[in-house]
Amino acid sequence: MDLSIFAASAALAVSAASLPAPVAAQVPSTQADAPVFTAGEAWTFQYKNDLEPSKNSTYTQTVARVEDGRAIVNGGATILDANSNIVKLGAASYEPSDGKLRFPLRVGDSWSSSYAYRSGSWKAVGERHTTVVGVERIETAAGAFDAFRVEQVVSWSATDIRQRDGRTRETDWYAPSVGRIVKLDFSDQESNFAPTSTHVELIKFSKPQ
Repeated sequence: MDLSIFAASAALAVSAASLPAPVAAQVPSTQADAPVFTAGEAWTFQYKNDLEPSKNSTYTQTVARVEDGRAIVNGGATILDANSNIVKLGAASYEPSDGKLRFPLRVGDSWSSSYAYRSGSWKAVGERHTTVVGVERIETAAGAFDAFRVEQVVSWSATDIRQRDGRTRETDWYAPSVGRIVKLDFSDQESNFAPTSTHVELIKFSKPQ
């Protein structure tokens, strides 16, 4: 009998016993708490408009200070509430906010909210219906993120020089690691008009050392 076979088997058993225990695969959490903003952190986004490429742009939002959990961005040009929702964006404002996110954010949650939007002479009200459908690994120009996929539908009506209404559909990917929506696909269709599609993607993120 060839005893070398048994010797080899014994060596393999000793080797296997000395190996570290296998590590369980990391499963993204199905719940996220509200972000904690820090002065100096910055996000750079790329905006694309399918119908009007001349409006495509890249912009950076930098937190100047934090007040009661809200991020005062770019000296106050933009304000994010404690849930990372937009309260102010340049000349536009949302009351109480655009309401896209609600924390704790949980897979399977759904809710409805409303807001009033103002920009110059244009005023609108929106009724938003939101569902958190899952967690996905999403690729962006800033890297890969474990992100909550959030589906949004908004019915809106507005008045400026005339009454008008429409519906928007939006898919957002919120990444807890950066406290923002890192990618979104948005389609807005005003009644009797062709839809307008836009896309926003994070291309850079930094925090103060």
